[in-house]
Amino acid sequence: MNRKKLKFLAAASGLIGMLTACSGGAAGTEPSVGSDAKTSPAAEAAKAANEPAELVFYNTSNGWTKERFMEEYGDPIAKKFPNYTIKFITQENSQTFPNLLAAGETVDIMLASVGLTPTFLLNYGAQSDISDLIKKFGYDLSRLEPSMVDIQRQLAGGGIYGLPVTNSSAALFYNKDLFDKFGVAYPKDGMTWDELYALAQKMTRQDGGVQYRGLTIAFQHLMFLNQLSAPHVDGTTNKALFTADKFVRSFENLARFYKIPGNELPNNKFNLGTQREPFYKSLDIAMFLSLSGSGTTFGDMNWDAVQLPFLADAPNVGPQAYPNYFYITSMSKKRDAAFQVLDYVTSLDYQTWLAERGAFPVIRDPAKLMEKFGASNPIYKGKRVSSLVPGKFAVPTMKTRYQDITDKEVLEALGQYAAGKDVNTALREAAERADKAIAAAAGK
Repeated sequence: MNRKKLKFLAAASGLIGMLTACSGGAAGTEPSVGSDAKTSPAAEAAKAANEPAELVFYNTSNGWTKERFMEEYGDPIAKKFPNYTIKFITQENSQTFPNLLAAGETVDIMLASVGLTPTFLLNYGAQSDISDLIKKFGYDLSRLEPSMVDIQRQLAGGGIYGLPVTNSSAALFYNKDLFDKFGVAYPKDGMTWDELYALAQKMTRQDGGVQYRGLTIAFQHLMFLNQLSAPHVDGTTNKALFTADKFVRSFENLARFYKIPGNELPNNKFNLGTQREPFYKSLDIAMFLSLSGSGTTFGDMNWDAVQLPFLADAPNVGPQAYPNYFYITSMSKKRDAAFQVLDYVTSLDYQTWLAERGAFPVIRDPAKLMEKFGASNPIYKGKRVSSLVPGKFAVPTMKTRYQDITDKEVLEALGQYAAGKDVNTALREAAERADKAIAAAAGK
């Protein structure tokens, strides 16, 4: 844990004693409770499930109300474990994670996507290796999709900080009405990126005084999940890797779409809002590359989806997985109880229930669950839900706590490239800026 972050936590909320007490979560450390070799994992789990416990949850994603959390997670957990009291802290009224720490609030389980894990879990030193709990309760990691476990191994240096509860990836969404309007065939599964480029050119046009754009991209998400598994940062040196061949290739493959005449964005604004909102609000964008779960934001527009295109030299390799994890934090004093929750939310029963509601499962070989995907969610009625996740995920890249820095500089490089700067110069200068910012952040 970063020492200065640790000092902040200790001074602000008196958590240093908790952090020290929880250091037994390190990989290979025998648990201090229930370490009798004669006690079975099932008996340990039953004991933990039957003891009263209050568990405090915090979701790092914006917009989660208490009602939504309880419907999706809290109520099923409370039903499964009637001796547990479930408390959810919303982000309302300035209840940000650092403010909670400063106020001395204990969070037992943090919900964070792989993208937000560095920002929240790592930057605030809230991570705790749960390898001891996996061993103690005999949890079988082989039930999970392997790349989601690999991500945790990377983050924890061989250990595991959390378990996935839902998954996502990336897909190509399209406006069926625009394709019908212009008499163009819909996108299809199995396209190459060059085929998508040609389709975006065809759909970019003016008609009736309206400028229609062929494609916009959730750029930082697509770079984060790139199919070539090009990392943003070297995990050893903490230097940006923007000029590495695979990174340049991934960047240019996406950025070229903004060089299509008529497909530019006003003032080169490439944040997520300017990419996504015109697709489902003004309805003047034909296609949108984004996270697989984006359809929940599209309202009643007439959309459908296909797989992300493949690279010509890497057929059938999709983007990386983008899971959401449950993390038992370093401040929790209810680790055994918290782990029972992690075990439950990754069970086949709960994963099936989530899939029917429209959440992507995290289990290995999810084909049967995907047959039930969205069955109870009208948003997905008639949609090609099988195309929303790839058959084969790309190898996950190393994630670091500097993701916010690299995302910012990659978007800056995109703006400069779209404005005319050559790709190598734009990325080299972005890497130099990122290196300076990372060095400054590392020294805090």
